[in-house]
Amino acid sequence: MRRDPSEHEERRAGHVPDLQTPKRIMIADDNPDTLSFMRVALERAGYEVQTAPEGAQALAMLAKRRADLLITDVFMPGQDGIETLRDCRIRFPQTRIIVMSAGGGSGRKLDYLPAAALIGADATLRMPINVDQLLDAVREVLEL
Repeated sequence: MRRDPSEHEERRAGHVPDLQTPKRIMIADDNPDTLSFMRVALERAGYEVQTAPEGAQALAMLAKRRADLLITDVFMPGQDGIETLRDCRIRFPQTRIIVMSAGGGSGRKLDYLPAAALIGADATLRMPINVDQLLDAVREVLEL
């Protein structure tokens, strides 16, 4: 059996190629800055990432290509995160879910994260978060 010479070079350099398929993550959020921040952080950590600006589009994309994890904001136009959580649990029960929220806009101080946990979120995140908090939550949920 012949080995790929690049594999030998990587082993000699101390790097062993990861033969495991990267985990797929879908992010639903209407804030382009949040989507960009999360996409970059997760891709740099080795995850395959898709994004959608609202829940219905995220679920349509999941129907075409399943993901291991859905991260959804609560407050979005169109289908919000609570509806997305509920529909994802019904349609894709094997998909892990993290629900995140900064508490709503326009001066609202609504906290839907406890409700999201009761409905079936595997974890919740209160925004804003940093890269370490995001990666810790993702790793923890994917290990469940």
